[in-house]
Amino acid sequence: MKKVLELVAYILARALFALLGFIPQAVRVAFFGGIFRVIFTAVPRIRKTIDTNLEIAFPEKGPEWRREIKRKNATEMGRLLADTVRLTKLDEAWVEKHIDIPILDRYRACLAENQGRGALIATGHLGSFELLGHAIGLYGMPLAAVARRFQSKIFDDWWNGMREARGNRIIDRQGAFKAMVSTVMSGMSAAVLFDQNVKRNHAVFVDWFGMMAATTRSVALAAIRTEAPIFVASIRYLGGDRYRVEAEECAYSDILADGTLDSDAKVAAITQRISEIYCQMIRDFPEGWFWLHRRWKTRPNPDAPKVYA
Repeated sequence: MKKVLELVAYILARALFALLGFIPQAVRVAFFGGIFRVIFTAVPRIRKTIDTNLEIAFPEKGPEWRREIKRKNATEMGRLLADTVRLTKLDEAWVEKHIDIPILDRYRACLAENQGRGALIATGHLGSFELLGHAIGLYGMPLAAVARRFQSKIFDDWWNGMREARGNRIIDRQGAFKAMVSTVMSGMSAAVLFDQNVKRNHAVFVDWFGMMAATTRSVALAAIRTEAPIFVASIRYLGGDRYRVEAEECAYSDILADGTLDSDAKVAAITQRISEIYCQMIRDFPEGWFWLHRRWKTRPNPDAPKVYA
């Protein structure tokens, strides 16, 4: 019975995507954005999480500003899904016309200078992040992205098939570190969504908007192992169906060369530097981030009061 229900759900999801593929992008964004607005209002846990996160990240802002950001956030979440629906239809000509990538030449040069190694790309849930990887793949520089697999094989094959349509590759989140290192050493870049809470045994705690947050160690550990360049990247909607990839190279050679730091301290310092760059990207585009995620769920002191009820 479970397999039958899974198949029915899969068929319905594919049918919905196919149907939505025939309607204009603006209508898709409005449709999905409306769904998120209902969720943000009707689901108390999500509503409280968003409000708590915005208060932590922007304590200087008032309730009216936070309400406006929450309203815009629903639209941007809708845009993420609307872009995912059309992902496989977007070719290189579309990307060149609609997505600005100011750092592209530097990224290409860095890969060329890096003696056969790829780069580490620290990214997250800011803007239409599925479109970010797709665009880089279309420029002839496919990357491997760490992602959680679906339990359902048919859903996993379908969803990740869209992600891999332009030469990109998905690295299973389970046991991802070794695959990340081997990918980078083979000359392909590896991207990690690093902006979500992780369990204590996988975490390094760094300052995230003024509060310590459990953050994956994997990017910094891979950097220490490979000495590959790190780029921190996100994508921002500009209006008129145009986007810009916001990216910055994160230098860390000084941390590696610091003989006073042990391995754990180097991991913390590199991760903190990445986090500072990414948090600034969120400040510049606050409506685009995943405010519904419980970013500060895991506390440095397990006995400390919980951030979320």
